Amino acid sequence: MSYRPYYPSASAGRAPGFFAQLPPVVAALIKINAGVFLVFWLLRSNTLYDLLALSQNGIRHGYLWQPFTYMFLHGGFMHLLFNMFTLYFLGPETERAMGSKHFLAMYLISGLLGGLGWLWLSPQPHALCVGASGAIFGVLAAFATLYPRRQLTLLIFFIFPVTMMAWQLVAGLALIEFVLANNDPASGIAHTAHLAGAFAGFLYIDQLFENTTLRRLWHRARDYVAQRPHVPRAAPPPPDQAEVDRILDKISAQGIQSLTKAERQTLHRASRTF
Repeated sequence: MSYRPYYPSASAGRAPGFFAQLPPVVAALIKINAGVFLVFWLLRSNTLYDLLALSQNGIRHGYLWQPFTYMFLHGGFMHLLFNMFTLYFLGPETERAMGSKHFLAMYLISGLLGGLGWLWLSPQPHALCVGASGAIFGVLAAFATLYPRRQLTLLIFFIFPVTMMAWQLVAGLALIEFVLANNDPASGIAHTAHLAGAFAGFLYIDQLFENTTLRRLWHRARDYVAQRPHVPRAAPPPPDQAEVDRILDKISAQGIQSLTKAERQTLHRASRTF
């Protein structure tokens, strides 16, 4: 996947060298995942690997750290490469839009929920689940929720470029994962973790910026129970360009963490028209 990211001119909070263009959390996550992979490649310790990977048997034995540690392990170099490649390209703009603290929380919650979703539907108690894919699908869904019309180019087999909008890509991937989760549960790929992670990423963005989806579902359920017709709420007007410019100036001067929730909502509504 590729797109033209925006990198602010300020260098504060950046990691040196190869990670100079990355915000701090994305840079740290790539380093940690690569470092853990290298350590296990050198140690070749199956015992420690099994203790940190996620499994039904592990949870039954009280290894309650596994829903967290599993997302920093990977089954092979290509597994690591695909996950970090997606994080490298889509993570920076998502982190800058959310703020580093919220991005880290979203990433970890997506990974945790992905692991729990896999545990719930895993057909084999001895099977192991590893990888950041649940968290990465959370990043994908968060990016598509923030920038639904952003054009992304996906290289099929690294040869055939296919360009589509972000929401189309994530919706298509979610549909594929849903079909595979139902038709091939013993494939060794944690499709349910991917779906649960994507749901967590979408819901985190929705609640952080708009807080509309759950409220809309609640109103529809209430109207259905009361047997009265549901009247859709009018869409909010597009944000004023002068207000958007003021918010962007505030981010440049004080950082995105200085924004109020109302300002985040305004910026999010503006981003959905890009």
